[in-house]
Parts: sequence; structure tokens; C-alpha cells
Amino acid sequence: MSANKKRLYIALYPSGVVGNEERRFHWAFLIGPKADKDVETPGVRYHVKNSPISGWVYEAKHVSDILATNTLLARIVIAKVQDEQRLVHLLQCLPIVNDDSNWRCRSWIENALLEIAKDRKCVGTSV
Repeated sequence: MSANKKRLYIALYPSGVVGNEERRFHWAFLIGPKADKDVETPGVRYHVKNSPISGWVYEAKHVSDILATNTLLARIVIAKVQDEQRLVHLLQCLPIVNDDSNWRCRSWIENALLEIAKDRKCVGTSV
């Protein structure tokens, strides 16, 4: 496998929810090149966010530096991306649940990880 393959990261951000440990963090994926601390590392953030008007919605947003996206608390590499187009399609097709008050961004991440593991083609080496 090439050392230049893009990586799949899990990213944690503060959610703004106070007093509820379970909802303390917002979860997302980042896809970008292997991070180099000396240069800006562009990539894409994939996540679902809760909009007051439309409920949970999927978003893919280009970010200029996956090392320093706004309010990023943690970024953990979980896999080398084998087929980015396949991985992005998998993320886009994941169900979004708006009729379950317990469903959250971390639920979407969990479902994505299960589908990625089942797929066995969109990522290569993984943790």
C-alpha cells in the first residue's frame, strides 16, 4: 500500500451541550492525506448535524486543514482509504433517523463503521 493514501479519521468537537456526558461531543469523519505538521493538510469533513428546522442532515464540507478545523478536540486515524469514491458513497447512503430522540451523530458514526467493516473494499489497513 502506498504511503500517500488518504486516511480516514474520527474527529471529536465540543457539542455545546452542558451537563450531559453522553452528548458532550460532536462526532464526525475526516478524510485527508497523511497529516504533515509542517504544511496545511486539506480534506473533507463528513458528518450529520442537527438543524432546528430540518432535523438531522448529512453534510460533506471541504476543510483547509484537517489538523486544525474549527474547535477540533481530537482526531484519530482509523484506516487508510482504499477507494475514496466508494467510501463517500457509503457515507452518503447511510440512513438518517429523525424520528428517534436517542439517535445522534455518534449513532451515524457507529452505523458507518459497521457498514465500512462489512464493505471491506473502501478502506484498506485499519485499526
